Amino acid sequence: MQWERIKTNKNKLIPLVSIYIFIHTVAFFLYELLFLNLELSSGNLPNNILLSLIDITRELVLCIVLGALQSIIFARIGVILEFPIWRCRDDKEALRRFFLLWFAINAGLITINRLANIMAERGISDLSAFLGGVGLIANIVYLPLGICWMYAGEKLSEDDSLLRVFRPITRQWGETIGMWIILSISLFIALFIMGLPILQEPSIFTVIIKTLIIIPLASIDLIVFCWTWLLCIQCRIQGLDEDISLDDF
Repeated sequence: MQWERIKTNKNKLIPLVSIYIFIHTVAFFLYELLFLNLELSSGNLPNNILLSLIDITRELVLCIVLGALQSIIFARIGVILEFPIWRCRDDKEALRRFFLLWFAINAGLITINRLANIMAERGISDLSAFLGGVGLIANIVYLPLGICWMYAGEKLSEDDSLLRVFRPITRQWGETIGMWIILSISLFIALFIMGLPILQEPSIFTVIIKTLIIIPLASIDLIVFCWTWLLCIQCRIQGLDEDISLDDF
């Protein structure tokens, strides 16, 4: 692995890590705070349609913020770790190239979770359990897959296999499994804590605790990004994917 790249550039990475965790945490805090306000004032709203529209808007804004944040911070870290091979000139270019990718991923994850909750409320337990399982798997695998696509996916031609993008993780299974184990453990711990009865009551205490959980989860996002990015670099250096070329970046 190319972990020395992290050590060499730690002074450049620490500010980006701090910005990512701070904005991620603040965005989630405001997201949960708005949900609390909706819960407490739902009886004063004229109808459920308005409540649903506000709730959908809340989730849409979160997806936009996270999509922009991931596009910019991930691109900046990517440049630092593999300059000048992997290039992205500025934040505007990062948004143009990667915003739709991360926005779509976040929107997809939220949609799966919302559908699972709707099915549970309507008593369709089998479909709710299925969607819940799909959501769990998606939350574990989406980050490495998205990062691989960010590294080289947009350079695919029509003749390339879609799976070629994921060779850095499919051809280095030892590292990949270790990464997914960490993601799985962190996800299940977070779900266990959020599922505690004390956190089911709408209150500012619940909002604060749920927000605090985001801090280690956001940190793990960055660890997984660097881990996957280094796997992509190693894949290129060792010739595990000889067809790939980043010369056009």
